[in-house]
Amino acid sequence: MAKPKLPDLRTIACPARHVFALLREPRKRQRYDDPGRLPGFQGLAADDASRFAQELIDLGLVVRDHGRLTIVDWTIERIVEHLALAGAIQALAASEVAALQGKADFSCLEGINSALKSYETQADNLLHGAFLDYRWHLELVRLSGNRAAFVTYVKAIPPAVWIAGANYFQLDEARSSLIEHDRLIAYMKAGDTLRARDAVSFHLEEAAAQIRRAGAARIESYPIDCLTGSCLD
Repeated sequence: MAKPKLPDLRTIACPARHVFALLREPRKRQRYDDPGRLPGFQGLAADDASRFAQELIDLGLVVRDHGRLTIVDWTIERIVEHLALAGAIQALAASEVAALQGKADFSCLEGINSALKSYETQADNLLHGAFLDYRWHLELVRLSGNRAAFVTYVKAIPPAVWIAGANYFQLDEARSSLIEHDRLIAYMKAGDTLRARDAVSFHLEEAAAQIRRAGAARIESYPIDCLTGSCLD
């Protein structure tokens, strides 16, 4: 069976300060008739506001309902619930990739990991790193060749899970977790199905635990001054 094709990697086009403003907005249930009225979008040209709003819809940060826009409320509990589902799917995928006995092409996984390791300690890099990390985990599922798992993952786990979750990580913490990516790749290359399965489960369980700890301590990483547009993209 042919593997589902993964689109070319990209970063988020919407400037970081606009994404931060949405995630920091306390009135998540409010509806907006026009993209230009979204938090942080004031002053944008109409075309840019529409384009960025559509991207945020695709990422799972905003939904459109009967023509009106609403910010998705990615609470800690909601993030953790989605990570649990992601972990279950990826545990199956990792064991299936390992069962291929090193015949899988790991170049994309390794390339994304290298890009993630190169990021410097800046808030917008944490945002873009979260998106690339999402793509790393998506590529893992794709690599398994399990089309049902891939389709389920794409439909159930939007990039917003990773983007919202990264708000509860420091960049150095996020970067240190990349060692776990390397370890998982090594297990899959070696054909160790059990260790590959357990490694990805541990990786996502630790991420969920970190998000819970930071949330309980009210520690957030995305800059709050982006609400006023004073931070740099």
